[in-house]
Amino acid sequence: MVTRRTLSVVLCGVVATGALTACGGSGTGKPESKPSPVPSASDAERMTEALEIFRGYRSYGLKGEVRDDVGTRIDLHVDRRGNCAGSYETLGNTTRFVMVGNQAWEAYDEGGLSSFVELAKLTNPEAVASTEAAVEKARGKYVEWSARELKNALALSLCGTDRAYEELPDSVTTAERGNGGTKDGVRLISLTHPEEDGEVVVQVPETGTPTPRHIEFEIGDVPVLVDIDDPNMPFEAEPPAPSAVVSADDARGLELSIE
Repeated sequence: MVTRRTLSVVLCGVVATGALTACGGSGTGKPESKPSPVPSASDAERMTEALEIFRGYRSYGLKGEVRDDVGTRIDLHVDRRGNCAGSYETLGNTTRFVMVGNQAWEAYDEGGLSSFVELAKLTNPEAVASTEAAVEKARGKYVEWSARELKNALALSLCGTDRAYEELPDSVTTAERGNGGTKDGVRLISLTHPEEDGEVVVQVPETGTPTPRHIEFEIGDVPVLVDIDDPNMPFEAEPPAPSAVVSADDARGLELSIE
């Protein structure tokens, strides 16, 4: 039986007779040239692209920690219109918040309400009575503040696009690659760029588009480490019902919560 391989050998053997000009190549008898591989992006280029992608999101979620004096943990969604909603945890107490335009509201759990009274006892005993009265009014309600006031708190500055991110570079020229682990079944690499007083870290997929999945940077000298989720997903910050709101004037004594 003449196999396909045997036939190929026989045909190649008759090159000298002119029956074939070449075997497995071009008519010149020279090997075909292969296209040049597309140069891969450097780690610095991938990190720059990841930062550009992050800055271009219309909305996104952040979940992680702000390593301030009380180790604040955050879980929020924010958009470029100034709307933001979620929660933060300090010293085991959880506070829910909503920001819509220039308005903002916070709701405190029992531990948080008690901490206001304890703080008043330690720092301003004369204000204990007014703080206790404010706590009673705020229990089970949202306290209304201005968004500007809430964003003065370092962790909640992440709800803006200015102060929190002003030290993030627009681009980088160097980046050190490391192992970023796995998230949702996707292998990640960690790209680190040294800064004068710290470093910026972005985790992106090992291959493909460098979509940022985690970012680490500093606000002032306070480290922020957060996962990035739900990029460009529809997001609406819903104001609480009027019946569930207490005005800032009625909650005087809780101002320390937003400093």
